[in-house]
Amino acid sequence: MSHKDNREIILEAFNELSTKSDFESITVFQIARKAGVSRATFYRWFKDKYDVMNYNYSSLVDGYMNSPDVTTMEDLFVLLLEAAERNREKMVPLFKSEGVNSFYSFIRNYSFTAAKNIYEYGDVHGGDTKRKVMSEQEALQLRIFASGAASFYKDWIHGSYTLSAKEAAKAMAEILPSYLKGDIFARG
Repeated sequence: MSHKDNREIILEAFNELSTKSDFESITVFQIARKAGVSRATFYRWFKDKYDVMNYNYSSLVDGYMNSPDVTTMEDLFVLLLEAAERNREKMVPLFKSEGVNSFYSFIRNYSFTAAKNIYEYGDVHGGDTKRKVMSEQEALQLRIFASGAASFYKDWIHGSYTLSAKEAAKAMAEILPSYLKGDIFARG
């Protein structure tokens, strides 16, 4: 079994457990047991259960951002909202976590960092050479947008909106900071 397989097996075990148990009650031991791996193997790939939860989301976002079908933030928002609709049962319990390790905090911070890296480096994970430097005002605008978007995503998953995924994505795209509008993911 390859290391990648172990990571995916752990992720699948976590996802299954998170639909049956409250996130706060899930333990690393339970995840490892469900995955059929040792705790040492678990810790080789993840720091804790929060790390698994966050990896789950970042893998989804990264996959969408690398899709040739995604050229704008609106395209990305549509896919994320559609995924939330399909996976609502699995995602609702994740938003029950609170504090600095909460799913909401991770989404807010990941969204900010990913968008800042796209703006400055042209890549979600940054790079060696900055193309631009984000000003303090731009960073403030982005921080406010990322916080609001994370809050909206949480509400969306809890069924607080009747807008379709496309309608909601369009509304979100309209309030994006101007420097994140347009074909920012366009592949050359």
